[in-house]
Amino acid sequence: MDRIKKLAAVFFILMIAWPLAEGRVGYGIYVTVNDSSASSSWGRSHQTVELSFSSIGKCKGDGNTSKYIRINDLSGINIKEDTHTKEGRLKEDSKLSVSSRVNWIYITETAANSSERYLVEINESMPTNLYAVNEVAYRGEGIYKRNSYINNEDNIMTQYNGKKFSESSAFLAVFRNSYITADITPRKVCEFVGENSSTVFRSTADSDQYSGLKWKSSGSNREEDYFGSFKIKTKISKGSSFNYTDDANNYEPLNCCSSGYESLDESLQAAWSCLCRSALSGKV
Repeated sequence: MDRIKKLAAVFFILMIAWPLAEGRVGYGIYVTVNDSSASSSWGRSHQTVELSFSSIGKCKGDGNTSKYIRINDLSGINIKEDTHTKEGRLKEDSKLSVSSRVNWIYITETAANSSERYLVEINESMPTNLYAVNEVAYRGEGIYKRNSYINNEDNIMTQYNGKKFSESSAFLAVFRNSYITADITPRKVCEFVGENSSTVFRSTADSDQYSGLKWKSSGSNREEDYFGSFKIKTKISKGSSFNYTDDANNYEPLNCCSSGYESLDESLQAAWSCLCRSALSGKV
């Protein structure tokens, strides 16, 4: 995952997550229902790659640096980072841990009324988690740092420019399963989405030129821009929980109950403990 190359006064860092285009498992549904006077369209897709890996990176030195990270669409979880610096001194520690698998995907589709009505029920379980921690300090001619953290409908974006900059951040995204129903007719679309997921982001950043934050989730938007020398502390936490039981048929589409999601998976316990014990927990 990490490659570190040092030549004279140039300190170069390259971190790349391998391509995830192959070996994908998931589904995509896109339908249009119409009659002589109206038309409605609906679609949904979800996919992942079954994998598990961890990466630890450390660097310290003088020179120019560049860092690029992409992890795309693991059950709707994404992370992106672009960091570039001019001549200066950089110290950075980072950790990235990812795990994803597929338990089941059940899809029931029905077309009725001369194909002028489409109904679908999707029951999916693709447990996925991503944990990323980053500690960075820079002094020099200039740093540009842009990050994007996505957990399905939760989207967090940060951006910084400065000659003196430091940041301590942690991001935890968990997706377990979801249950979706949709009823599409030429004149309307009725959709229900219930899922079990959680997002936590904490950051303390200090920049002497520009700091920016964007947060989008389920119809709510928040955007902040700071020009000048500012220290920004941010904490974002969101969770969704859903349980459905058809008592008449004694059937549980999600094969779970709310009590089953009171704690994180065992594989995430260490990451969660680290997040709670970190300096961020005390500062924010």
